[in-house]
Amino acid sequence: MPIFEYEGRDSTGKLVKGEHTATSEANLSATLIKDNIIPIRIVLKQDKKSFFSQWSSIIRRKEVSNSDLSLFTRQMYTLLKSGVPIMSAVNHLSENARNLRFAEVLRNVAEDLQAGKSLGIAMQQYPNVFGQLIVGMVRVGENTGRLNDVFLNLTGYLELEDTTLKRARSAIRYPVFVIAAIFIGMIVINIFVIPVFAKVYMRAHIPLPKMTVLLIAFSTFVTTYWPVIVIALFLGFWGLRYYLNTPEGQLAWHKNQLKLPVIGVLLKRITLLRFAQTFAIVANSGIPIVQGLTLVAQSVNNLYARQEIMNMQEAIQHGNSILQAAYQCKLFTPIELQMLGVAEETGELGAMLNEIAYYYQREVDFDLKRLTDLIEPILLIAISIMVLLMALAVYLPIWNMVKLAHQ
Repeated sequence: MPIFEYEGRDSTGKLVKGEHTATSEANLSATLIKDNIIPIRIVLKQDKKSFFSQWSSIIRRKEVSNSDLSLFTRQMYTLLKSGVPIMSAVNHLSENARNLRFAEVLRNVAEDLQAGKSLGIAMQQYPNVFGQLIVGMVRVGENTGRLNDVFLNLTGYLELEDTTLKRARSAIRYPVFVIAAIFIGMIVINIFVIPVFAKVYMRAHIPLPKMTVLLIAFSTFVTTYWPVIVIALFLGFWGLRYYLNTPEGQLAWHKNQLKLPVIGVLLKRITLLRFAQTFAIVANSGIPIVQGLTLVAQSVNNLYARQEIMNMQEAIQHGNSILQAAYQCKLFTPIELQMLGVAEETGELGAMLNEIAYYYQREVDFDLKRLTDLIEPILLIAISIMVLLMALAVYLPIWNMVKLAHQ
């Protein structure tokens, strides 16, 4: 029960202060009046949290992740299947949510439910948390009476997507760390190491190899014009970021992502995996294809792929079959087109899309493992070549000096 701080005056007019537990300010005010105290001020006592508690709250108040959403959908499926009312289920999950921001959102959703709104409409007010796919699926589940099945399908989709994202991040973590270490090492060497050797060589007045001359010239340029370099890098980064934030820049970047060597194939397969997963959920939920493709397009992060899916939807609206619309889409290979054609003929679109998603899941797993196995030796060779060239550039003049001394 919350604790309130109050101020009031008793029957003699004397100021009285104190603390009292009550369910609300109104209940405390009634209690004080019964005790012949006229309340002047009643405020909820704020607990003084320790630094650790405050820092823990900041950490827990983070962005809602796929892990939080998948846990939410799984728990909602379990509670609803057990016969728990929707509002009670959401209230229960808001009290036990690990993420404080998600807990606050769920409390607001529960309040909207209590006010008479449906779950889908209540969730729709938080598009940055739930997304159009989840909201659309929940609203379909409410209309068809299959909300349990919707939450179960969403759980599988979110868990698979979360696993894929974690594997992708794990695969690129090592190369990013190595490249950053190389960049920092190059800066340190050019600023602190090479200038020292350059002074020694200048005093010795010996002919230097071309490799050493180029290395010293580059180091001199960096140490002399480093403010210009920093400003140029900043302006270049800002200009690139500005361009990528424009619709044209985002579309061009997302389109070219799929054409990158090695990693482009992986990104395209991840996009098709998400497409197949989402389309399978939509097809199995009984949503009309045209309406479902809108949800599918919104679930795809790549803007170019999203545009192609919307073109596919437009083709279906004009009377084309799914296979004909897919032929016009530039994302699919002959294998997917053949599978979609078979699915459309047999009426088993959802099952076939699940097979496509399973196929791409295996391909993505293999690509991620191959990417890790491929990047490690490439980085090792690059580092070895860089160290060898710098060592030769620095020490070749020393060997020449030693030879001259022995002559």
